[in-house]
Formats: sequence, structure tokens, C-alpha cells
Amino acid sequence: MSTIAKEIEVELQTTPNLSAKELKAKFHQMHQVQLSESKMRREKTIALQRKDGDYTKQYTHLRCYIDELLKANPGSTIKLDVEPCANHNLKTRQFRRIYVCYAALVKGFKLLGRELLGLDGCFMKGKYPGQILTAVGTDGNNCLYPVAFAIVEAECTDSWKWFLDLLGDDLDLPHDGLIQAVESVFPRAEHRFCCRHIHENLRQTWRGDLYKGLFYRAASATSVPYFNMAMEEIKKTNLDMFLWLSEIPAARWSRSHFSGRVLSDMLLNNLCESFNKQLVGARDKPIITCLEYIREYMTMRIVTVKKMQATAMGPLTLQATKAWDEIQTKASKLTVMMVDDVTYQVKSLRSQCVVNVGDRTCTCRRWDLTGMPCKHAVAALYNMIENNMYVGPLEKWVDEAYWLDTWKKVYNHQIRPIPGPDMWTPSNCPTIITPLKHHTQIGRPKKNRKKALGEKKKVAASKKRKRKIEEVRELFSAGGRLTRLGHEKSCGRCGGYRHNIRTCRAPIQQ
Repeated sequence: MSTIAKEIEVELQTTPNLSAKELKAKFHQMHQVQLSESKMRREKTIALQRKDGDYTKQYTHLRCYIDELLKANPGSTIKLDVEPCANHNLKTRQFRRIYVCYAALVKGFKLLGRELLGLDGCFMKGKYPGQILTAVGTDGNNCLYPVAFAIVEAECTDSWKWFLDLLGDDLDLPHDGLIQAVESVFPRAEHRFCCRHIHENLRQTWRGDLYKGLFYRAASATSVPYFNMAMEEIKKTNLDMFLWLSEIPAARWSRSHFSGRVLSDMLLNNLCESFNKQLVGARDKPIITCLEYIREYMTMRIVTVKKMQATAMGPLTLQATKAWDEIQTKASKLTVMMVDDVTYQVKSLRSQCVVNVGDRTCTCRRWDLTGMPCKHAVAALYNMIENNMYVGPLEKWVDEAYWLDTWKKVYNHQIRPIPGPDMWTPSNCPTIITPLKHHTQIGRPKKNRKKALGEKKKVAASKKRKRKIEEVRELFSAGGRLTRLGHEKSCGRCGGYRHNIRTCRAPIQQ
């Protein structure tokens, strides 16, 4: 290994995202030696190979790594799958898939009290192709809770079914492309779609804030009558869009048809997207380095959550406390009429709901969906207190999934570390794992996520505006005249933007 590569390795330990151009400038500053960018790129490749490991050799040590993980984390499930081979006398087996589910995360998920799993996949960006499949839950603080992940050859029905079969066994779930896999493995599961992805497909034909607002109004409706009203409005606006949405079962995308079994009314799969974002640093690494990166992230996340728990003071989690305070504020403005000991009629300015505290239900269905009493239910509880009826602490009416004690129990289990490769015990298996078939793609490897059409326009406009603001600041710092660029001014007549009172087309009020 050359002296240049050794120095680059030291730099990459502290700042791993340095480009070859930046490393070239640093090297010139330190040693006053001018190197070409291509030379620096080659030296960086050598340094990264030493730092992260060799892509091909790590597959041969994969069995030893799995044995060490299982030794440190008993009860965990790690499954290694290889390509089928007709000749059983061969001493090599080609890698196909690996599934990892730590016992600590399984124990925590069973204590969550929220049977919700978000499923997603992201591409591997390294030398060998593949996909990372993830299963993510949500804890009582409405934050992501990683459960299991797998590295597979491709995102297809066969790989998803293999992943979900193993996941169902680990979580003791009753079970006899993704949709087919879920329906075949978990036929009794409630399968929800991410509304953002539905809207991305919808906006290819019907663009604009009008159609977006109509769609999300129907998706966020919590009761069937309000959902029907929203769909009727869509029908009047655009019949084709109404027919397109009608082909998707409402139980897959609208809160009005969700059941309350999972205590969540989420419409987006942001939990998985957030988890995938944390894996960006692992996706271009060799197989063992990638698995270690994910394990270290999960370990550090448990520690981070425990620090957050130490700051919580009330009986509920931090996010649940904020939501609960907001609900109580809204409940104080409602009018309540008692019907009997358990039934109450609750009125607001525009709606009227019926609350049954015995069954813990409300006709708005928010209590049913989330497990947290809605503003109508809290108003009914206030009325019970005024009538000298025993209610107890109001927080006890919130489902146990949001209690601080439950949250602490979930994160009471740790993922144990393992020693370095020099201390691993050699595997007793006679076969050696070889990597996947590799085919070098044409052009420079892409690392950034492919953005949708709307995202591209927003990003381009934002970059253009920032560039103009920076130019103005440079001009002003050099003694130029300060302009209004970067500061939105509203019209003095209508309050709108991007025009003034002279060009305003709003009617003049007499």
C-alpha cells in the first residue's frame, strides 16, 4: 500500500465522503505536491478497499461472521440462502440472499402494542447487485422501530415471499411483486398502500393542487360518510379520476376503511423511507461491512432513544404528550350532552359526534383508529368529572402503547457487539461462499435517489434561487446595492405574492 493511500485512509476515517478533488486539494496543501485527479481517485480506491474490506473476499468470511453474530445474540435469526446447484460435490456455493432479525428487536416489537409493519426496498450501490428489503414498525413515540432486513438478489415476488415467511416465523404472525407475497403469506393481514406513491401515479394524468387536495381529502376522511362526500366531489370535478381511484380498494388507502387493530392512521410509508435514508452509507459497502453498518446503526439508535426517555416526565411518551395536550385544548371548546352513563352527544360548530366511553368509541373513529381519545371523547370525560362520576387519571384512557412505561420496556433489550475479524472462529462448513454474478453497468454508478417529476422542478427552482441570493450577497459585500431578492413582498391590496398593487387584478372594494 502506497504512502498516499495510507494518508488518504486516515482522512477518510474522519470524513468518509471526501471526493477525489477535495483529497487532491488537501494533499497539495499538506505536501505542496500536485497530483492528477485520476491518480488521486485510484489511491482513494485502494484506501477504501483497505478501510471497508474487499468486495469479493468478504463473501468467503460470511459464514464466520454469522456464527459470531449468533454467538453474541442468542435467539436471533440469520438465514443464508445460496443459489441451487446440481453438482453437490462442488466446494463453492454462490450467494443469493441473507436475512437478519435480532432477538432484541423481536422482543421489543412484541411489546409495542402496535401491529404495524412498513415494508420497502432499496438498491445496493456497490460492486455486486442486489436489494435491501426492510421491515419497520412504529413505537409509542411515533418513531420508526427497525424489525428485520434482508439483502436479496432482486425485489420480486419470490424474494419478498422468502423474506415475509421468515419474518412471520420470527414475529409469530398467523399465516397460512409485494402484493402477491403479502396476500400469499399473510392472507388475514390488513394491507395498506402509501398514499404518496398513489398520488405520484395519479399526478401523471391529473396534476395540480386541486386534484392533490381532493385525493388527500378522501384519504384522510375518518368515517365512511365523509369519504363518500369526498369521492362525490371528485366525481363532479373529474369523472375519469373518480373511476381511476374507484379501482383501488378503499381499505388500502383511506382512513375511513382502516380497522383499529394497529392503532395507527398513517397514510404514508415515511418510516421506511427514513430508515432507508440511514442506510445510504451502507449500500455501497462490501457485504460484511454493510451488515455491520446496519447493526451499529440499530445499536446506536437504541442508546439514543434511551437518552430521550430519560428526559420524559409524564405518564405518556414525548410525542404522545404533545398530541394529548392539543386534544385537551380542543376538547374544552366543545358542548356535551349526557344521554346515559356511557353515551354522550358532543357538538362543535360544524359537526356532532356520539361517544361511547364504555366501548371506547366515537363516531369520528379517531379513537378507534389511533387508540388515543379524540377531542369528543375527552370532552365527554370532562362532563363525567363535572357530574361527580369516577374517571381516574385521564391518561389512563390512552392505550398502553403510548405509555412511557411501555416505551421503556420496548427498548430494554440491546444488540450485542462482536469482536474483529482476527478473533472469529473458522466455520466448520466445507463449502465456500462466492459472490453474485457481476455485470458492470455502462457509465458512472448512480448513488442519488431517482426523484419524481415534481421533486425535480422544486429542487431545480430552489437551487436557482439560492444561487441568485448568493450572487446578491457577494455583490453587497463588495460594496454594491442591496436588492429585495430572497425576500417575498406581498401585494398591498389583496395580500398575494409575485405582484404589487399596480398590477393587482383583484376587484377594488368600495
